[in-house]
Amino acid sequence: MLDGEGHLNLDGVSGYAATEKPVVDTGDSFSVSARVRLADQEPDHPMTALSQGGVHGDAFKVRYAPSTHSWELVMSHADEPGAAETVVARIEWPDGGQGTGHLIAVVYDDATDRISLFVDGYAGTAGIAEFHDSWTSGGGLQVGRGRTADGWGEFLHGAVDQVRAFSGALSEREVSMLG
Repeated sequence: MLDGEGHLNLDGVSGYAATEKPVVDTGDSFSVSARVRLADQEPDHPMTALSQGGVHGDAFKVRYAPSTHSWELVMSHADEPGAAETVVARIEWPDGGQGTGHLIAVVYDDATDRISLFVDGYAGTAGIAEFHDSWTSGGGLQVGRGRTADGWGEFLHGAVDQVRAFSGALSEREVSMLG
């Protein structure tokens, strides 16, 4: 939970954290989660909480889209400029810097070719889609930014805590236990 001083506060302008190497193999089943609290009541731009990619794009990106009041999971079909994307979303209002934030979890199940976006342990039908075009990313995990057509962008204005990465696809029950 966002509690005390143990979380990462990001300014929405240039702040982020990153690993040097990938934390999950995006070409195989994986699960990634984090607790995220947005700082604004009405964000004015898309903000990426987590991403991991390659040279030209993100294999996966979890962002908040203020135009639809939704958390989105964006899965790119290739590490190429302008590559096709599969997007699933879960509607959730911004936090405005209050409360414990939301537990956001991404699950890719290579055996079933399915992606799921969980918000506070729930995916629903809008948060699940078929996905057949996974690829192995070589870049590190990014916390608070994602790739855009212009390079790094979509900087998160908010706080991130409890980032977790797993090889394999967590079940819905296992995702709910993360919170």
